Amino acid sequence: MQPSASDPSATAPRSAADRFLAIRQELWRRLPGRLGRLIPPDFIGYAILNLFTFFVDMAILTVVFRAARAPYPIATTVGYGTALVLAYLLNRWLNFHSRAPVGPQTVRYAFVVLVNYFVLLQGVGTGLEMLGVQFQLSRLIAACCEGLWTYVGMRWIVFRGDTRPVRAGETVGSPRRRTARDGERARRRATAAGAGNGPDEARDEAEPDAVRVRS
Repeated sequence: MQPSASDPSATAPRSAADRFLAIRQELWRRLPGRLGRLIPPDFIGYAILNLFTFFVDMAILTVVFRAARAPYPIATTVGYGTALVLAYLLNRWLNFHSRAPVGPQTVRYAFVVLVNYFVLLQGVGTGLEMLGVQFQLSRLIAACCEGLWTYVGMRWIVFRGDTRPVRAGETVGSPRRRTARDGERARRRATAAGAGNGPDEARDEAEPDAVRVRS
């Protein structure tokens, strides 16, 4: 069956977020049954993105610590600072698909980062390095602790209630296209039900996402 030329989803190019979502969901579906019930799909996406940012962190750490001969705490700070900003942006865009304002999220993310930095990065990582553990190994151990905490922080603190769930077979889309589609569906529902509804009910159907406060 040929896709209809009037169907925008048939001709619109897939975004990077759509492609990442497809890879994430496919990897999640390949998990064994019990493991698939325990691990949510966004953890798979988080693991992929944070593995990438960890390699960025390690590369910067090695260059700054070995080539620039900076003190270890400074080297870890430069690498970690770069990686954490990149991790937030990539997870917001590709994994959690957040549409919420950046400001409140940044405040919550700052809390997660402060715990990461002082307790895990400097506490665990620098502590192990001072005890004689090879610096890259100490960073790896600290990173494992950071990874678990950061996922918990992102899912239940930073992006809590801010993400838009993506149903099976649905693309992420841009905020503008998604809003237009939702508005069109709401108008069709309002038109179909308008004959039996009063003005208030029709407005409620046409604006399903609006927050209305009535006296």
